[in-house]
Amino acid sequence: MQQYKLTLLHEHYKETFIHIQDYLKLRDKLFGFVLVIITLMLFQLYSPAGSANAISELLAKKLELNTVIDITFLSSIFWFALLGLVVRYYQTVVHIERQYDYIHSLEDQLSPEFKGDAFTREGASYLANYPLFSSWVWILYTIVFPTLLSAVVIVKITVEIMQAKSIAVLLCINVLLALCIFLSSVLYVSLVHFRK
Repeated sequence: MQQYKLTLLHEHYKETFIHIQDYLKLRDKLFGFVLVIITLMLFQLYSPAGSANAISELLAKKLELNTVIDITFLSSIFWFALLGLVVRYYQTVVHIERQYDYIHSLEDQLSPEFKGDAFTREGASYLANYPLFSSWVWILYTIVFPTLLSAVVIVKITVEIMQAKSIAVLLCINVLLALCIFLSSVLYVSLVHFRK
């Protein structure tokens, strides 16, 4: 019976680790997409007229449209895309963290049955002598990135508000989307750094 239990736990451990690997790939893709949207938004901040023409012409050409797309509408699309990607990115990272907690508990169950460092790959062995660079990267992803993202969001929406000639529906939507991104970033940082 004990052998059957160990075999079952081991299989579950392997499946859980494969599950984590799939989510790590998704996390990395989402991060790349978030960077692309932020780059486009920064381009809009740096060169409002140039970015409007370049992005509108590119999209009109790619979508085979006969008309140029309004930059205000494009900004709203960027805001929607950024919110969707940021929320999904944060969700994925939190899910990965929770899975690591779970895999550590599996390792705690499996490891005592074996001598040495068996089944401590993601727990004790990984965390022992944790490299300074890995700590630095963790700080970049969990503090610096959300802070810079929030700063870009605040600056971008402030510029949009200041440049608006009137209060329009799209501007109100953009403000709401920006607030959602900012709130998501705050909640993400607090969850990652202050979870039980």
